[in-house]
Formats: sequence, structure tokens, C-alpha cells
Amino acid sequence: MTELPTWSDQMRALEGVVDNLLPTWRPDGATEAEVQDMNKLALSILACGYMCRVYTDSRRPVFMPLWNYACNQGGPNPDYVYSMIEIDAKGVYQISGYRGTTRFVEITQQEPEMTSPSLLTEPRTGPPLRVTNDLDELTIGEDGYFSVVVSAERPEDHTGDWWPLDPRTRRLLMRKCSCDWRHEVDARVAVNRLDDPGEDMTPEEIARRFSDMAEWIEGMIKFDMLLVRYYREHHGVNVLLRSKWIDEVGGLAKQAYYDGIHEIHDDEALIVEVPLPEQCHYWQILVADDRFATVDWVNRQSSLNDVQARIDGDGTLRVVISKQDPGVHNWLDKADFPWGIIQMRFYLANAYPDAAVTKVPVAEVLQHLPPDTPVLTPAERREQLRARREGAQLRRIW
Repeated sequence: MTELPTWSDQMRALEGVVDNLLPTWRPDGATEAEVQDMNKLALSILACGYMCRVYTDSRRPVFMPLWNYACNQGGPNPDYVYSMIEIDAKGVYQISGYRGTTRFVEITQQEPEMTSPSLLTEPRTGPPLRVTNDLDELTIGEDGYFSVVVSAERPEDHTGDWWPLDPRTRRLLMRKCSCDWRHEVDARVAVNRLDDPGEDMTPEEIARRFSDMAEWIEGMIKFDMLLVRYYREHHGVNVLLRSKWIDEVGGLAKQAYYDGIHEIHDDEALIVEVPLPEQCHYWQILVADDRFATVDWVNRQSSLNDVQARIDGDGTLRVVISKQDPGVHNWLDKADFPWGIIQMRFYLANAYPDAAVTKVPVAEVLQHLPPDTPVLTPAERREQLRARREGAQLRRIW
């Protein structure tokens, strides 16, 4: 019998993770604060890895928390609660629960994680897996209850709702979208495997999954850093353009992404102007750092959606990105990061408008906005952030 790694062995395997990541993030050297920030990010991905790589089991599935404000990787959308299960494409699963009142709840079939840099440069060998189902496709009871079987073939004795399972699927990713964080009620969702009673995970399998953690943490964070640099090279700086790459390989099938780079001095601001489509089920805009970690959305206003934002009378969304508070409602706080990502998404829209980005001094922001743009007092800003912090914590993250 092969001797399995001890706790000390596993810890030693994790020792070099941050040292291997820092040269990609800060090739000219990182400050002490940046080293600690990377330590924190790596630790958060380790925590996420335990839940979604070590604990998860396709034989005994439970939707586990994925990206959120504590596990902030891959530019999480603050309006989404993300969770996932590992899946056996040959298995038969029942997903059930209560719909809630959020904007939508979608479950996407996914292949293995995107961690290879070659995904950014090499063409796919086949079509992407783009299977997404919505809970609103299902029969919803008067009490909000739903139940659906997910499998490669419909079971012969099953007459209720059924979703076909693609043979390439390895995970199911669930996104619960809420725009009014304080009042919408998140869905409650359970999953059971119907064709396999499940067995305890073997010690060898636990050890293997634990041993994968160092490579997985590095791969996930490094991929996101390289993706941000890909956008910098292909989209340019201080722009916001339709993202062809992410549209081709991932994301919601009904959703269009826009990506760009922000890079401004502390006394400068970017004004993003987007004429909104006449029909759009949902839209949102956010700022993230240059590792594709969304700027802290609990304590800072780093994102806005179609409920939170103020729309000008001409139907245009105007957002100000800056470190200093410009005193307007639609401020996106980029925090102290020297540069990073701007991302916007439109879901079920009838048009995909171009976005204009203009760099101006923070002191001159109001000169470039409509005359009727209201100015927030410090007290009003504090209340805006207090309500935001409350709403973020009321979501069912865990």
C-alpha cells in the first residue's frame, strides 16, 4: 500500500504558491502590502478549493459556495450568488427546492476549470459547452417548489421536468441573480443523485484532491492575471469593448460581456457612457483589480446594476470610475489598485450598444455630466454605502 501524504507533506506543497504568483503580478517587485494581499487571495482560493475541489463529490452532491466576497476570484459579479457541484455525466440527478424572488436562477453545465494559459491563445478543438437552464423553465408550484431530473437520457418512469446532460459536463455552476439585495429572496436549492447511493470517499482520493491544491490555486489565479493582461493587449487602456473571447468560451449563453482596462492617476476619473438597450432583462457594471478580483463590493461601491444605478433622462447610463469620491450617485470606487478591469454585462438584451470612455480630472467630472446630475452629500454617501453593506450581507452566500 502506498504511503499517503501527511499533513506536513501537504502544507509543504503549498509553501511556494504565493512566491510563484508574485512575479507575474508584480514583476518589478511587490510592496509588503501587495504581498499580504496576494497571501490573502491565495488563502481564499485554498478555502474555495476545499469546498469545491476536496469536499465536493459527484456521488453525494451538495451545491457548495464558489466565488463571493471572501473567495474573490475571476471577477465575481456582486449580484450573483455562485455555487457549484461536481457531476458525473453518466449520473441521474434531481435538483429541487424553492424558486424565491430573485431576477433569475440559472444552472450552467461546465467542462473542467479554465486554468491553462493556452486557452487565451490557442483555438478550441471543438465547440464550447454552452448549456444553460433557467429555473423559470420549470413547473413552479404555488408555494414556489420545483423539481427537475438532470441526466443524459430521460428516465423511463419519469414524467416531470427533465434537463438533458451533455456528456462533456463535469460541473454544474448555479448563478442566482439579485438586483435588489435587501428585498429579493434567494432560491433554496438541493440536489440528490438518484442512480447511486454514494460511498465514502477513499483516503487515496482525499489525499489526491488535497495534493492538487497548490497547482490548482496557482493555475486559477495565474490564469486570471493573464486574462486581464490579454484584455490590456487586445482591448487597450481606458476602453470598454465587447468581449469576443469570453463570449466564445464561457459565461451565460444569453449574456453579452464587455471588458476593458482602467488605468488612471488618483486625481483622474473615467466617465463611462452607455446608451441602454430598450429591452434588457438585466445589466450590470463593475471594476476589478489586475488579478480579476472584483473590488470589495461590501464596503465599497464597486458595482452597479439596473436597480442600484441612476439613469439619465436620455436613457444613457453614465458612471464615474475613480479613487476619489466625485460626489455623484453612479460612482465606481476602484480603490488603491493602479490598474484593473472594467466589466459590463447585458442579459437578454435586444441590442448591444457601444460604450464611450472619457478620462477627465476628478475635479471636472460634473462639467462632463448632464446639468441635472445630482450631487451627493457625505452623509448621503455614507447612507448609500450602509444600505449596500446591509444588502450584501443579506444574500444567502453560504
